Amino acid sequence: MTSQNDSGYAIYNNTPNFHPVNSIYENRLRQFIDKHGQYKDFNVPKFYDQERIWNTAGDDTSAGFVNLGVYAVPHLDRPLFRDVVPHAEFTPASKGQSFGPSWKTFWFQVAICIPSKWIEAQPEEIHFEWDCGNEGLAYSEDGTTLKAFTGGERIELALPKHLWVKEQTHTFYIEVACNGMFGNGRNGSDIAPPDENRWFRLATADLVLPNLEARRLGVDFWILSDAARELPSDSWQKHKARTVCNQIMNAFNPEDVASVATCREIAQEMLGKDINSDAVYHNHLKNSPQAVEVVGIGNCHIDTAWLWPFDETKRKVVRSWTTQLAIMEKYPEYIFVASQAQQFKWLKQYHPETFDRVKQKYREQQFFPIGGSWVEHDTNIPNGESLVRQFLVGQRFFLENFGFQSDCFWLPDTFGYSSQIPQLCRLANIDKFLTQKLSWNNINNFPNTTFNWIALDGSQVLVHMPPANTYTADANFGDVMRSLHNHKNLENDHQGMLLYGKGDGGGGPSEEMLEKLRRCRGLSNTVGLVPTVQVGATVDDFFASVLERTNNGKDLVGWNGELYFEFHRGTYTSQADIKKFMRLGEVKLHDLEYVASFASLRGYTYPRKELEALWEDLLLCQFHDVLPGSSIEDVYKDAKPMLRNVIDRCDELLKKALTHIGGGKGAKPAIEDVTFVNTLPWARSEVVESSPEKALVYVASDESGSVSTAQADSIKYPATVSRTSGSTFVLDNQRLRATLSNGILVSLYDQLNDRELIDTQTGTEGKDFVSADLVGGNQFVVFEDTPLSWQAWDTELFSLMKYKPLAYPTTFEIYDSGPLRSSVKASYKISEHSSMDVVISLDGLQSLEGDLSFLRFHCDVDWHEECKFLKVQFPTTLRTSLEASYETQYGITHRPTHWNTSWDVAKFEVINHKFADLSEFNYGCSVVNNGKYGFSIHGNVMRLSLLRAPKQPDAHADMGRHVFEYGIYPHRGALGMDTVKLGYNFNYRMDETLMLSGPRITEAAGLLNSISLESRDQSLILSHVKRAEDDADVTTHDLPLQYEGHKSLILRVYEALGGSSRGILNISGLNVAKIVKTNLLEEDLEEVTVESTKDGATAKISLRGFEVATYRVVLK
Repeated sequence: MTSQNDSGYAIYNNTPNFHPVNSIYENRLRQFIDKHGQYKDFNVPKFYDQERIWNTAGDDTSAGFVNLGVYAVPHLDRPLFRDVVPHAEFTPASKGQSFGPSWKTFWFQVAICIPSKWIEAQPEEIHFEWDCGNEGLAYSEDGTTLKAFTGGERIELALPKHLWVKEQTHTFYIEVACNGMFGNGRNGSDIAPPDENRWFRLATADLVLPNLEARRLGVDFWILSDAARELPSDSWQKHKARTVCNQIMNAFNPEDVASVATCREIAQEMLGKDINSDAVYHNHLKNSPQAVEVVGIGNCHIDTAWLWPFDETKRKVVRSWTTQLAIMEKYPEYIFVASQAQQFKWLKQYHPETFDRVKQKYREQQFFPIGGSWVEHDTNIPNGESLVRQFLVGQRFFLENFGFQSDCFWLPDTFGYSSQIPQLCRLANIDKFLTQKLSWNNINNFPNTTFNWIALDGSQVLVHMPPANTYTADANFGDVMRSLHNHKNLENDHQGMLLYGKGDGGGGPSEEMLEKLRRCRGLSNTVGLVPTVQVGATVDDFFASVLERTNNGKDLVGWNGELYFEFHRGTYTSQADIKKFMRLGEVKLHDLEYVASFASLRGYTYPRKELEALWEDLLLCQFHDVLPGSSIEDVYKDAKPMLRNVIDRCDELLKKALTHIGGGKGAKPAIEDVTFVNTLPWARSEVVESSPEKALVYVASDESGSVSTAQADSIKYPATVSRTSGSTFVLDNQRLRATLSNGILVSLYDQLNDRELIDTQTGTEGKDFVSADLVGGNQFVVFEDTPLSWQAWDTELFSLMKYKPLAYPTTFEIYDSGPLRSSVKASYKISEHSSMDVVISLDGLQSLEGDLSFLRFHCDVDWHEECKFLKVQFPTTLRTSLEASYETQYGITHRPTHWNTSWDVAKFEVINHKFADLSEFNYGCSVVNNGKYGFSIHGNVMRLSLLRAPKQPDAHADMGRHVFEYGIYPHRGALGMDTVKLGYNFNYRMDETLMLSGPRITEAAGLLNSISLESRDQSLILSHVKRAEDDADVTTHDLPLQYEGHKSLILRVYEALGGSSRGILNISGLNVAKIVKTNLLEEDLEEVTVESTKDGATAKISLRGFEVATYRVVLK
C-alpha cells in the first residue's frame, strides 16, 4: 500500500504543521541583525569581521600593527594639512585615551602594517576602523583627502590596495575635531548650549578584515524584515517576506560561515539576483522610465553655521564631500547633489585638489552642484536686493567654475518662503524649486507635493516636496514606501523624490544606504508592491519626467503667494542685533553702490573687489540658521563683527566716493557748507541730526534731487509739547496731535482728516488688562515665551494667553521742546533685571499735505530676561478690514485679521519688512520700523514684536542693550505709496555719512541725480543702482565681457502695490548708447526704445503688478 496517490499528494499526515503566530515570527526577526543584542553571537553579526588587530609594532611585522602618534593644535585653531604635518612633533597615543576640550583639533599620525596572511587571502577589502566619538578626516601621506569619520556611525576606511604590501609600514593622517556631528550640546541635547569641556575617547583604531558577504546578508535581511513589518497585512508579499526571513534564520549556522552563502541564496527569492551591482536598476522597468515611482538622490545638507561656527563648516564640507567622492568610485549609479556656492568656494580655497576632484565627478555626471544661491538662505528677512544677490553671486560662481547655471532652487530646510521667490527664480534662470520644510507645520498639513507655486506677479516655478518628509532619509524600506504613499498629488503625478543622506551636520549618504536601495529595487523587480526606486536618475531627469506627465505642468495644481511655515515663528525676532545689522548693512550697500556707480563715471575707481567681499559676507550671514537667530553663541561672535565690518567699511568707501566727486578734502565741514545726498528716487523731507554738533536740521530734497536745509526758526509748522496734567503730555505739529498719559498713547488725532486713531476701549473688559489706565497705544506687553521645544525657533499660540502689560513708567518727562522736534521720555522698569527708556517724538513740518507726519518711538532697552517676549501694541479705531498688509520683498503680502479657520489661526505671528498696515477703504494706519520683523494684526490691534529671550541654543541670546525705532503713521485712504515711501525714508536716512561738500558740490549733486523715474501713480520704485557685473573696468571674474568699451549702469525697478504701471526713465547728463531689459543675472532680454533729449535720454517702461524689472543703461 503506497503512502501517496499518483498526484504526489500524501494520503496520511503524520507530521502536521501548525499555523505560525505571525507576531511572534515577526518579532523574532530583529534578533538576526542586532549587533548588540543578547543573541549577537548566534546570528549574522558574529561573522561581520573575520579578524581584527590592534597591537603596536613588534619583532614580527608579518602579524601587522597599528602605531599612533598625536599632535595637539594650540588653542582652538584649525590649521590645514600643509601647515601641520610637515612640522608637527607627534607624541605616542593609544586607544582608550581621551581628547578635548570642545572645539580643539588634534592630528594623528597612523602607521600601519597589514598582516601578511590577510594579503595572501586576497580579500575584497581591508579596513582601518577609527572611532573617537567625533568628526575626523583621513589624509594620505601626500595630503590627499581619503574619507571622513563620524563617531559611532561612519568609522571605516577601506585601505587602498597599493598599501597591501607584506611587512611594509604605511603612514596616513587623521585630523580630529573635538565636536560631534551636531556640535557639543550639553547633557545629550544637540540644541542645548555647547558644553565647552567635552572630551572624546578613542575607542577604536583597528585593522579589520571584513566578511563582506556576511555584511551583505545583513543588509538583505534588513530590507526583507522591514518589508515583513511594514507591507500591508492583506498583501501576500508581506507574509512571503516574513517566511523568507524565518527561512534565512533557520538556515543560518553560527558555527559555519559557509551558511552565509546559503542564506543569501534564500534571500534572492524575493530580492532577485542583481542586487550586488547597479544591474538591479537596468532592464527591469515594465514599460519605460515613466514606471519609476521613486527617484533616489543622494544629498548632504550642511548647515553653513548652526550648532558649530563657520570655520567648522569649512571642514564639514571637505569631510562630507571627500566621502561622497569615495562612494562614487564604488557605486557607478550613485548621483549626489550639493548646494551653496559659498561652500564650494571654501573647498576651492582651502582644498583645491579636492575641489578639482569634485569638478571631475561633475564632468562624469555623478556630483552635481545645485541651488543657484550663495547659501541656503532665509527668505523671510533679507530684503529684495539681497535675494537678487543670492542668485546673482551664486549663479555666477557656478557658471565660472562649472560652466553652468542651476535651474533648480534647492532650499530644503528654510523656515518659510517669501511670496516673490518664484518671480526671482524665473529671473535667475531657475524654473524648479525643492523644499520639504512645510512638512513640519504644527497646525495644518500642507496639501501638495508636486505643484506650481505662483508669485505675486503671476510668475511660477515647478515645486516638489519629497513625500518622505525629510531631506536626511536613511534610505530605509519605509523611506521608499513613503516616497510614493505620502504623495499628495497622485491624481496628477505618481513620482516622488527620495533625498537620502546624513545631513544638517553634513555626512551625506553611506555605502550602506546605496546597498539598501539596491535591495528595495530588487524587491520591486521581483515581487512588486514596493515602489520602483531608481538610483542613477538626476534631479533634472526627475523634473523633466514630471513635466512630461503633466502637460508641461499645466495639469498641476497651483499655490499663490507665500508658503507660510507654521512653525519657528520666533525666528522673526530672535537675535535682534543680527537682524538690525542685516537691515543696516543692506541699506549701506545700497547707498554705497548708488554713489560709487555714478562716481565711477567721473574717474572714481569702482570698488568692485571690496563690494564683492562685503556682499559675500552679508549673504553668508543670511544663512537660514544665522539670520533667523537659531545658532549657538559662537556663530554670532563671528557674524556680528562680520556685519559691523560691512557697515563700517561701506561708510568708509562711501566717504571716499563722495569726497572724489565733491572735491572735498575729507575734513568735516560746517553744516552750512554741505548738502545731504538723497539716495531714494523721490522728494523727501525730514528732521536729521547734523554732525559734529548733533544739532537738528530740517532737510528737504525735491524731485530733481536738489537738497535744501531749514533751521529751527524757519519751520512753518513747529512741533510743540505741553503738559496738560501731572502725567499727561500733548505733542502737536498742526497735522497730528498725540496725547500721552503715563507713557500710554491715549489719543492720536489726525487734525487734517478729523480722525482719531487710538481705541482706548479694547481690553478694558478685564481679559487683556487689569486697569483701563493701561489701555492705549504704545502699550508694552511682556509675554511668557515657553514653546514646546526649539526655544530660539518657536513661539507658541498659548503664549498669547499669558502676559503682563508694563505698568506706569518710573519717570515721564519732556525731552525735546521743538520747534523741529518735540518729545517726551518715559523710563520703564521691566523687571528687577531689565529696563527701558522710550523717547516719543513728533517732528515739525514745512507742509501739512506734502510732509509725511508720523509719531516716532526711540527705544533704548537693557534686556536681561529669561523666556520672555516683549511686544508693543496699538489698538486702533480701524475695525472693518478682514486682512492686513505686510511689506515683503518687492511687494505686499495680505494676511487675515481674524481667526476663522485653522489656517488663519496658524498665522498668529508673521513677517513684515519696513512696515505693516491696517486700513479701511478711507483711512488707515501703518507701523514702520528700522529692523524688527515679527508682527501680528488681529481685530483692531496692531502688535510689533521687539525682543525675545530664548536660552537654547545660545544661552545669552539677546541679552544686553538694544536700540531701535518704530513709528505710527495715520493716513487718508487705503494703503498707498506714502506708506511705502515712509518705510524707505525711515530706514534710508539722510545722515552724516551722506553729506556732500567741496568745490564741485553742485556738479556732484547733479551727477547723483542723473537718473530718475516718473510714474503716474507713483507705484514704480527705482530700488537699486549698481555697475554692471561684466563691464571691463569692473569685473573680477573669468566670464565674458558685455558691451566691451562701454560702461553700464544696472537699474532695479519694481511695482510696489500690485497694479500694472507705466513709467519713464529720465537720464540727464549721461550719453546713452542703449537701454536693455535684463534678467537678474544681467543677461539681455529685450532692448528698450530710447528717445534722445537735449541733455540725455528717456525710455518708457511698463511693469506688471509686483513685477521686478532690471535695466542695463549702456553709456557711450
